[in-house]
Amino acid sequence: MCGIAGVLSLDGSPVSPTVVRAMTDALTHRGPDEGAVRIVSCERGFAAPILGLGHRRLRVVDLTPAAAQPMSDPEGRGWLSYNGEIYNTPELRSALQAHGVSFRSRSDTEVVLHALLTWGPEALERLNGMFALAFWDTRSRRLLLARDRFGEKPLYYADLGRRVLFASELGALPFHGGLPLEIDPEAVELYLTFGFIPAPWSIYRSVRKLPQASWLLAEPGRPVKVQRYYRLEDRLGREPSRTPAQAVRAALEAAVRCRLEADVPLGAFLSGGIDSSAVVTLMRDTVRPPLRTYSMSVPDFPYFDESSRARATSRRLETEHHEVRVDSARLQAEIPVVLDALDEPFADSSALAESVIARAARRDLTVALSGDGGDEVFGGYRLYRALAAHRFLSRLPRAGRAVLAGLLRVLPARHGGGAPGLVQRARKLLAGLAPDLAAEHAAWMSVSSPAERRELCPGVEDGELGRALVEERYRRFTSARTLRNPLDASLAVEVDLPLPDDMLAKVDRMSMLHALEVRAPFLDPEVVELSLSLPTPTHVSPFRGKRLLRRALRDVLPSQILNGPKRGFEVPVGHWLAGPLKELYADVVSARTLRSLPHSSPGVAARWLTEHQRRRVDRGRSLWALLAFCWWVRGPHVRHARACQFLDESKSDVTVLRSSEG
Repeated sequence: MCGIAGVLSLDGSPVSPTVVRAMTDALTHRGPDEGAVRIVSCERGFAAPILGLGHRRLRVVDLTPAAAQPMSDPEGRGWLSYNGEIYNTPELRSALQAHGVSFRSRSDTEVVLHALLTWGPEALERLNGMFALAFWDTRSRRLLLARDRFGEKPLYYADLGRRVLFASELGALPFHGGLPLEIDPEAVELYLTFGFIPAPWSIYRSVRKLPQASWLLAEPGRPVKVQRYYRLEDRLGREPSRTPAQAVRAALEAAVRCRLEADVPLGAFLSGGIDSSAVVTLMRDTVRPPLRTYSMSVPDFPYFDESSRARATSRRLETEHHEVRVDSARLQAEIPVVLDALDEPFADSSALAESVIARAARRDLTVALSGDGGDEVFGGYRLYRALAAHRFLSRLPRAGRAVLAGLLRVLPARHGGGAPGLVQRARKLLAGLAPDLAAEHAAWMSVSSPAERRELCPGVEDGELGRALVEERYRRFTSARTLRNPLDASLAVEVDLPLPDDMLAKVDRMSMLHALEVRAPFLDPEVVELSLSLPTPTHVSPFRGKRLLRRALRDVLPSQILNGPKRGFEVPVGHWLAGPLKELYADVVSARTLRSLPHSSPGVAARWLTEHQRRRVDRGRSLWALLAFCWWVRGPHVRHARACQFLDESKSDVTVLRSSEG
């Protein structure tokens, strides 16, 4: 796992090695083992170096210098800077050898390089894995940027007209200098709606995220082009050759098996839930003992603590189990670490727990398998059960719904350290009830209500853009031949919209913060396409999720795991904001930082905290989103100043090559 960065000049002006080195070094945490920069010139019309490729390496497969990047083939026909792991490397290697390709290393990097040289952009559809890559074809003088199917690895870019910049993280781009850092109001609106900023937006107008399953083509003299190479909706409608449970089980076994290739220590996260327990169970017979597993225990908040189930699973599977015991004070101490590591506002508070456990695992491991994606692909969230109940509730008379809503308003809403109360869940269910499923889905995804957004920022759109994005996904997936029912499209919408820019963004940033590679078997294309081709009732009822996954695993997982409650990898920020974090909130969410919100009302933010502390209403998610946003507002200017200072002071040690030199 690695970090990539680079600059392409579109007008022939030279690319500075110092700048590319600075951008690359900003990603050292992603690849602490080694780093390199290659500056390439083009003989056809441009004498100056027009391309700089940077790479930071975390050695995982083939630890020798033969696998170092940026990598070129012996003839110098192409250069690759690549971040990821390709799990079908053996099959691709054999296919390329049949084309006469000889290999100098065991790395998947060299396989990807020759795949692109042999098949061009069509090679992307053959890659089963997670990746973000930059490939320079010296013959056509074209730069290809690409991301994997489901968005496991990030890639930011800026099209500045004369230049194209790119990097694995947004924070590397300002080291180029001259990058406008104006906040994008549409991105702010989306953040206040979802708690994250979906692709292609970023917090800055000048920077975009390359969407998952897409490539970008840049070449001198032509406009930048972005195109999807994989459409999930076109791959649905498959009929399994055996029963759905048997097919899912076989696909998961294959997905786990192909993700075990590594020349470094490998283990797994084990939360005690179905997803991670399934992954560890399927790893057990393949990984040479000891199989190391890691879980987190939060004793002072029992609802969020699954450590007892994780210990029981570990004992049954005879793993070498590591339990990271933290209390609330320790988790709160992680807040500055996590928020400082984020290059744009991000309100998923479970990043705190992700950072703690990634740091602990990195002491022993370089690679960890996880259960990420299982909830989205197999219907594990309460959201899906709420959507499944949509038809029943929508048939209630309006007067009946109004009476029920009024009763719920006067009942106290608990937001302490325990489970979310029934009143809170019922309030959210009624608040999200909408005339159509897409609008209800959008309401459930939101971290704040339209009324809250209007109150905080009067005159600003109240989530219209976010709602439109969800509705567009529903239209796209309901056009698929097997997803005519909007309810069947709900899982696909979650995989396509929040998964890449919330869940996977969190996993990537927190694991890479500690130089740990995380692999997710539930995001194998075979698993995803098979699951999403099946109707929603196969997965979800109003009372239970993951029905199909439970059937597929019932002979290998004990009943206490299969039938245990869904808890999630969460932290009790609502409780903290009512007590120990109130001073931090008051300091960070100030009138000065809130000026970055268009037409904001600072008094509203303070009143929300008071209402939350007095338990009049649970605003935990909204308050945390504001805290994370205002923390970010205080940070970019510091980071940008540090970048400019680095450019003034740094000395570069860079290898400069012409394309003809290979």
